[in-house]
Amino acid sequence: MTGVRGAAALFVMVYHFELDRIPSDGAFSTFLNHGYLSVDLFFILSGFVMAHVYGPSFLSGAFRFGDFLWHRIARIYPLYLAVTLAFIVLAFVKTFQLDIGPDVFVSNVLMLQALGNWPSIDPPAWSVSAEVIAYLLFPVIGLLCLKSSRMTAALLGLGAILSILILTLAASRHYIGSSIAQGLLDLFAAPFTVIRCLAGFTLGQLVWRVHNNSAAASFAARSSVQICVAVLAILTLTFHDSDFPAYLLIISLIFCLSTDRGMFSGFFASRPLHFLGDISFAVYLTHYRAISVWSMVEARLGNAGFAVRNLVATVVTSMVVIGVSWLLHVAIERPCRQLMRKGGATLVRKPVV
Repeated sequence: MTGVRGAAALFVMVYHFELDRIPSDGAFSTFLNHGYLSVDLFFILSGFVMAHVYGPSFLSGAFRFGDFLWHRIARIYPLYLAVTLAFIVLAFVKTFQLDIGPDVFVSNVLMLQALGNWPSIDPPAWSVSAEVIAYLLFPVIGLLCLKSSRMTAALLGLGAILSILILTLAASRHYIGSSIAQGLLDLFAAPFTVIRCLAGFTLGQLVWRVHNNSAAASFAARSSVQICVAVLAILTLTFHDSDFPAYLLIISLIFCLSTDRGMFSGFFASRPLHFLGDISFAVYLTHYRAISVWSMVEARLGNAGFAVRNLVATVVTSMVVIGVSWLLHVAIERPCRQLMRKGGATLVRKPVV
């Protein structure tokens, strides 16, 4: 699953770099403008991984919420806090003033901005805050997804899918959403952020439950099935307002990947994607502020053609983000996680993912 995280982080990064810079018509631009769905993939993938790591202890009754929460804090908080504070300092150095109220600062430091309409100091971090809420609710979600009857689990999955359908229908009729949204599920204001996250987190855990069914897993492991899912996903993303079917295909993609067999297994296990997966959290947190670097590179290309300027600026800025993200991963994310695990050794009983 590490490789698919890397691919999703790369997709959302390029999406933000090219946002409002390429023509809105055409299959490729429509495909690219669906980059926000990478966040939904992250939510579903997170639910699956949590079930994979903690599901056995949950089912056996050995699950400890304190251990789980400490693992998650050790995994995301050090880098999140470092990047958030760094952006505050950079903003102050640039303008010599802070446009951040105490409520915004506190909600961001506590990663709870998704509970209200407090803006994220690092714009993409709204999804991190939403995921923290899912972590806090994991004992309840896990109980319903992993220890319930098949009927209850099926109804829960249907409810999660219906919630996504309702969001897309409401957005299509302009009841919800933003004027700057690129698509129906490009919802980044409360409470819709939390609904997106909890639906995806729930569906990811249900995918883990289903993937233990040998017949279903055997079917999803076929390369022919995986090719069909990949082709359908790519084609679907080339159409406007195709968020809901694309969402269903993301679920199918995660299920196919869960088998760890077939065409997907080899592709997403490649060394480049695995490397990107390792640093994907740092890429996600830092790439948005690199848009100014993109603009600077693009401006320096002068009279070069539009396509050339776009391509070069995207490649150069992506390399900068990847380099910075690797440094943050080895200097902050990984050592802090290890240090916190060691400091909380009496609580930690399972490896951090």
